[in-house]
Amino acid sequence: MSGAPKPWSERSYRRLLIDTQIPDWDPKFLAKYDPVRVADDVVASGAQAVMVYFQSHLGVCNWPTKTGAQHQAFHGRDMVAETLAAMKARQIPVCAYYSVNFNNWAYLEHPDWRIEPLTKSSMGILPRERYGLCCMNNQDYRAFVHAQVHEFLDAYDMDAVFFDMMWWAGVCGCAACRERYKQEQDATIPETIDWLDLAWCAFQSARERWVTEFIIELRDLVRQRKPHLQVYHNFALGMSNWTRAVSFQSARGHDFLGGDFYGDQTEQLVISRLMLNLSEHKPVEFMTTVAANLIEHVGLKEEEALTQQVFAAVATSSAFLMITAFDPDGRLNPAMPQRVGAVYDRAASYEPYLGGEPVEDIAVYFSDDSKMNFADNGTPLGEAVASSAPDYPHFHSLAGACRALQAAHLPFGVITRKQLGELSRYKVVVLPNLLRMTADEVDAIREYVRQGGRVYASRWTSLTDSSGRRHDDFLLADVFGCHFAAEETGRIVYLRPTDQNLINAIAPQDMLSHWRDARQMSGALRLRGGDGQALATLVLPYGYPSEGSIAGRDWASIHSSPPWTSINAPTIVENSFGKGRVIYAAADVEGVATPANRQLFVALVRRLLGSTPRFAATVHPAVWVTAFDQPDQRRTVMNLLNYQRDLPVLPIANVQFQLRPPPGQTFGKVRMAPSGDELAVTRGEEGALSGVLPNLMLFAMIVAEWA
Repeated sequence: MSGAPKPWSERSYRRLLIDTQIPDWDPKFLAKYDPVRVADDVVASGAQAVMVYFQSHLGVCNWPTKTGAQHQAFHGRDMVAETLAAMKARQIPVCAYYSVNFNNWAYLEHPDWRIEPLTKSSMGILPRERYGLCCMNNQDYRAFVHAQVHEFLDAYDMDAVFFDMMWWAGVCGCAACRERYKQEQDATIPETIDWLDLAWCAFQSARERWVTEFIIELRDLVRQRKPHLQVYHNFALGMSNWTRAVSFQSARGHDFLGGDFYGDQTEQLVISRLMLNLSEHKPVEFMTTVAANLIEHVGLKEEEALTQQVFAAVATSSAFLMITAFDPDGRLNPAMPQRVGAVYDRAASYEPYLGGEPVEDIAVYFSDDSKMNFADNGTPLGEAVASSAPDYPHFHSLAGACRALQAAHLPFGVITRKQLGELSRYKVVVLPNLLRMTADEVDAIREYVRQGGRVYASRWTSLTDSSGRRHDDFLLADVFGCHFAAEETGRIVYLRPTDQNLINAIAPQDMLSHWRDARQMSGALRLRGGDGQALATLVLPYGYPSEGSIAGRDWASIHSSPPWTSINAPTIVENSFGKGRVIYAAADVEGVATPANRQLFVALVRRLLGSTPRFAATVHPAVWVTAFDQPDQRRTVMNLLNYQRDLPVLPIANVQFQLRPPPGQTFGKVRMAPSGDELAVTRGEEGALSGVLPNLMLFAMIVAEWA
């Protein structure tokens, strides 16, 4: 409809949530909540939009509900209506917050709605004992959630709805889950984890499907009542291991992706690029706390650290939602909006230059079915720990690949099955230790290479399909140009490059050591040769695979296991297939954080890339470099973020950069944003431009206009 407001996600880049997870058993709790003061705090923070708690993990509602219980502090009042009115008066769009599955009131009032965990549960630093978890497969609980959503949708006008906690806290064995699985699969819940067992893999697929179906169901529920509202769910656990069962397929139930994250720079690096390509719409949203973490109430992050996180979102054209928290009495520490305002004020002037399509020559493939670990096979469910950590071999390799490509300042993105039909967009696709693959993934990769694509793959990639069937050989053996022989069982092997470029890449080392991690986070396979050319071969320590002993004579150095026996077996293979080319590594070298591993991996990717990348920079590895093509504005925007780990951030002098235009375009004027000052550059072949930034402090944005 003409004149209709933009969707929630397109109306702001700076957002705020004030945590209202406060119980009601003390009359002083939230007694000093003042919606007008809260709205003024939002304005003071520099936020352009706000998320408001309609309800919380406590389960009590902040509106006069007829379907549940209202918070005691608001009896006789309508906190939601008052808050919405105060925000509307200041033209601040509001997203409604609702907690699903985590609901203490429902847990206590309806014991039959509770989950019955078959696994041990870990919530990291959070106090697990405080949270009452209900089962999303319980139809009575599900009907209750529907009734509450209907109630607040009918009563209030908001701009978006956010559903939190849409994941499994562990494997649930309640009657509802057992009955649903019995009806759907005519099977019982397996008692043992086994990723090479079809029954176990089928059960895990069901758990993921149940989450996805509920996510889509709630999105559709809102759309039926208010079609104009955007709906999204917390995607914070999208990278977690299998226990949370949040599949990438669930992204179909979000109008855009967003979630709260509390990890390190690697987490932000991977999740930001993942969401860019997985989200249905943009911008995506990165959330985190102003405090040091979720359990810290008064300790604030350093302003410079928070500024780095916000500018990491700017560098990926993403929105940022800052999470603060009320004191129990309902007031907000004035330091909170002040800290947020100081950071947001620095970022605001760059917003007119955000958006567009990320420049990505290289795609790192995130496998939805590989968020698991073969090392868990045989573990009884009762001994398994459900956690939110991305603690599985595939992520170990994927994160290492992303860190290496970022440090080398190569244009890359993170893709998923969603991009299988458009792999031709990328010059190189990286398959970092994919533990399980579907037939359509295998077929898409084979066809991509056949048509001229280039692939790097490592370790388990294509040996096991997603149903749990382990094959005798790689499903992509013809593409790799080599064959599977066995898994290496010793704790260390060595890769000796035979190609001069790779020899140079790891010099002065003459070979690469590769350890087999106790949890199989890293490891290697033994290969048989094929049509491919060996770029590196295998060297084993004395007495391999024995680890040695006092009485044994099967080791050569008491502290270490130095290389000794050269084996006529390839460890890195290069193969031509169709019009394309593949490099397969028997060891997941990208997952090991040593300089030699990083240099070898980057050398292999550059070997495949061949042509000059769209952008490059000669600068410290801590600097993030991104670029976005913006056809509607006829420009390419390049970002450089000085994301040093230790503070204060030290300036970097004489940053050299290169930028190439998209096909069919040439660059005209080049300016610095937001000042608009013209930047002196030199122009080379095919319209490429080169320049130098005399001094990079925290962040720089270069705008290259299309002629």
